[in-house]
Amino acid sequence: MKTTLPGGRALAARLLPAALLALGAPGLASCVVDSSDAADHAELPAPGDVDVVRPLKLSERARVPEKEPGFVAAELGDHELVITHDGTLPPFAAGDVLGGTAGDGYLARVVRVRALDATRVALETTPADLTEFITEGHFHVHYDAREYARALDEHLARARELGEEDGDQIASQAEALKISSGASLKLLELSSASLPASCGVTAHGAAVLDVTAELSPVLDFEVHVGPRGKMNPVPELKQLRFVASGRLDVSAKLHGAGTVTGSCAVDLLELAGGVPSLPLPTLTFWVGPVPVVVTTNVVPTATADLALSFTAAEIEAEAQTTAELEAGVDYRDETWSTIWEPSCSASGTASVGAPGAITASGKVSAGAELRARLYGVLGPNVGVQAYARVTAETAPPYCSYDARVDGGVRAYAEAEAGVSVGPLDLTFKTLDLVDLELLHFDGPRASGPLRDAPECDAEP
Repeated sequence: MKTTLPGGRALAARLLPAALLALGAPGLASCVVDSSDAADHAELPAPGDVDVVRPLKLSERARVPEKEPGFVAAELGDHELVITHDGTLPPFAAGDVLGGTAGDGYLARVVRVRALDATRVALETTPADLTEFITEGHFHVHYDAREYARALDEHLARARELGEEDGDQIASQAEALKISSGASLKLLELSSASLPASCGVTAHGAAVLDVTAELSPVLDFEVHVGPRGKMNPVPELKQLRFVASGRLDVSAKLHGAGTVTGSCAVDLLELAGGVPSLPLPTLTFWVGPVPVVVTTNVVPTATADLALSFTAAEIEAEAQTTAELEAGVDYRDETWSTIWEPSCSASGTASVGAPGAITASGKVSAGAELRARLYGVLGPNVGVQAYARVTAETAPPYCSYDARVDGGVRAYAEAEAGVSVGPLDLTFKTLDLVDLELLHFDGPRASGPLRDAPECDAEP
């Protein structure tokens, strides 16, 4: 069954380091949770949808404090959870496994309980394994940034039409989520950036670069837990699948004049003054009383590889690459496999001015690394990049030029030691395909006469 759940909250967008599924409540121990009980009080649209393939069956010690009577608030610290209550909350004990949405979500096992006063209790915690919460279940979470932005726009329009009493507050929450939803993430915007001397630019020459890169992300996260076998009821992770897809646009424009001779590799993010991780909204879903919180860290990447050689000349070249891509990893039956499905197109132009020996090549690669985390510790890094390249050159007698545009897409998957291994001890040891140029394609070719070359007009 597929249920679009109302569970979106105006959670503050952050630099997103984790993907969390928090499960459980004492009244739900060892029971099956169905998505038909989804909360109906949420005011904002859900950030996506949850496809529940198999209902969730929780462990005996699983608890979601915020769904229990008497709960007031939770404050998440390093290895500690402080619960505020009204005095009627059932007591906690070492061995309880807690999940909730405080901060960016948590999943932890209680180690020690310490009462602070009549209404506050401090719980010393340690990270819990997935199978300590859930013994059976299979679900798929889907987030499309463009679809979410459209849903927020429609929600805002309805709220204004109805003139609801708290419409202003809802509108401000929706606007904040829309801004952070990343319908089109600007990974890099570099305008008229002067290339450094390491690129061969001297006092007698100039070379500048304009680069833009945008990503419209779609995220899919799938988790399947079940018994190890018919005769062995101990739960294990059957599948963990993370796929980043969407559209990636990269545009680069190079302008050079005067005398420039050299080749270089440029970190475009450093040239732009540094670009931090980009925020996506924290995604909160409710499957009945079970919170599903997904967070993802998006880290831009951008480089340029240039080779320029011209004297008293001028060149201008532009290239664009648009990639529709799907990249990710799938853990199933104790084995990792890769998911790569790209398609691309390219366009561009080039023009050369004064006659002379000219060669120029500019390759700009830009994209992002998406770091998915389950419970803050388990998950891969998936990187996607598109590159756009343009080359132009002249040959004796230097009356015309030739240029071509090409591009491609590359992707990679990697595990961070101590992070992707996590409490379930999953590794990439069987993942062979971890760095791959997925697709190379040739774009348009161009040729023409050199501008400002009157001596060539006499050529037959």
